[in-house]
Amino acid sequence: MFNDGPMDESGKWVDRPQAILEDVADKLELHFENLEEKIEDYLESLSNGQEKNAVQAAKSQIKGRVSKAKDPLPDLSDVFGLTTKSQTESEVSQLLPDLSKDTDSGKAAATCNPSNSHVRFEWDNYSKSDRTAFVKAIKCLQDKPSGGSQFTGSRNRYEDLISVHRGMTVNIHQTAAFLVWHRYFVWVFEQMLRDECGFDRAMPWWDETKHAGAFAASDVFNDQWFGNLPAMTSDGQGTCIESGEFAGTTLHVGPGDANTNHCLSRAVDESQTAQCNKDFTNSCLSMKTYGDFANCFELGPHGYGHNGIGAVMAEVSASVGDPVFFMHHLFVDHTFRIWQNANPSRRTTISGCADKANPCTPITLDTKLSSNGIRPDFTVRQVMDTLSGSVCYRYDY
Repeated sequence: MFNDGPMDESGKWVDRPQAILEDVADKLELHFENLEEKIEDYLESLSNGQEKNAVQAAKSQIKGRVSKAKDPLPDLSDVFGLTTKSQTESEVSQLLPDLSKDTDSGKAAATCNPSNSHVRFEWDNYSKSDRTAFVKAIKCLQDKPSGGSQFTGSRNRYEDLISVHRGMTVNIHQTAAFLVWHRYFVWVFEQMLRDECGFDRAMPWWDETKHAGAFAASDVFNDQWFGNLPAMTSDGQGTCIESGEFAGTTLHVGPGDANTNHCLSRAVDESQTAQCNKDFTNSCLSMKTYGDFANCFELGPHGYGHNGIGAVMAEVSASVGDPVFFMHHLFVDHTFRIWQNANPSRRTTISGCADKANPCTPITLDTKLSSNGIRPDFTVRQVMDTLSGSVCYRYDY
């Protein structure tokens, strides 16, 4: 169940052959189920004899199993409707339609589907070049001037995001807006990287379940990229980050409602990051209603992740001050999408309170999601399905 893409009721992918790693004679071999059937279907659809012969030649090379030590598979992306992993992420970005450029309604001109959507790659599957480009694009936002006085306390374009999150904190946490607003917010962040800082790679995400209880050992917190993740000091304080792309960062928005200069700091508590585990995540994924899933994950792995990284990340309203905020919320969004994949109706229905008014405003598909002018407002409807066209993306697993 912990996977992304169109699946049947048994949890198998329906748009590609199943890839299975098997331990054979003390080495890993990659085995594809139903591969012959996929190729036969494709051959039937071909009218050009030369193309048919080319695929038949490729077919003869496969023989059902491919050892890791042998030559890589031939390019069969046309057969599967997918892009092969040998292509660089910049090449992938060029091949995919730019669905973020449609304006007023936010709807893409082209139909969005799994084969033409942007793919977000888990950090371990993300190249070093892409990692560097990603953090440098974030740094680029930190070096640009603020977009205006409506972003209270902000001194740069990245801090505009902190200001927006802080200003909306009350109604975007512990309400039904939590998941959908943060999905929209991460998308806004991505568009800023692309439009304002020339970021042209795929987006990453971080599978925190692989590092539950050991966040500091993840190379997300590497001196090349996000900097280290130190433990809490003896007096319970965070440590200013002096490594990575964001070394020496001074924040001006926060803590809380204040606008005082303070450093980007962290204070890891691995007893809390341990709660970002597969069992807890799967327990939330088993919830049947939107409200139950949202509450489980927001107060569970989401909350433990923030508090586990600590310091700036543990201060809810201004937690965006630590750029790893977006890696954390990409994990949140990934889990949300996995939950939605289990039942198509979860991409078209929503319920609960959109705010904390008394009585509250019911959330609907037409409820507005705002970033205070950083990017156009969206409706809940536009982000409920990530393959709807407005936000055209999926995850690599």
